[in-house]
Amino acid sequence: MEGICKRLAPECVLLDIQVKDKRSAVSAMANSLATHYSFSNVEELVADILAREQLASTCLGFGCAVPHAHSAGLETTYIGAARLSPPLVDETPDDQPVTLMFLLVGPPGRASLHLKLLSKLARLLHDGELRDKLLGATTQKEFLNSICEKEHGT
Repeated sequence: MEGICKRLAPECVLLDIQVKDKRSAVSAMANSLATHYSFSNVEELVADILAREQLASTCLGFGCAVPHAHSAGLETTYIGAARLSPPLVDETPDDQPVTLMFLLVGPPGRASLHLKLLSKLARLLHDGELRDKLLGATTQKEFLNSICEKEHGT
């Protein structure tokens, strides 16, 4: 399986973005994916993600959230990331505001891959050392390298 590192481009890592709510965070990440990968159904994608959020919060705790959805307009699975500054106050299992948000989107026919990537992201984000590295990263490349090192066990 292609992992997180193969699906998260440095250009789709947004550092210290200021957002007022979950919708604007999701929209910023969806727009970065659409720009980098040249697809045009951003409004539909954002609507699909927010509809999924209505079912249950995707906040994991530890200041992390992974909004995700299947969207008919996509041909493959994409991942985006954002570090929010200031953190976003949202309903979370541990009452910590969200500082790290990953967006996972893909076509409806790839549910198995979607679940595997979602599970892997959740496991990685439970690692306090990795979260600290992501919060301290000064560049998109450094942010991505921290994830890749952890994902590949180096």
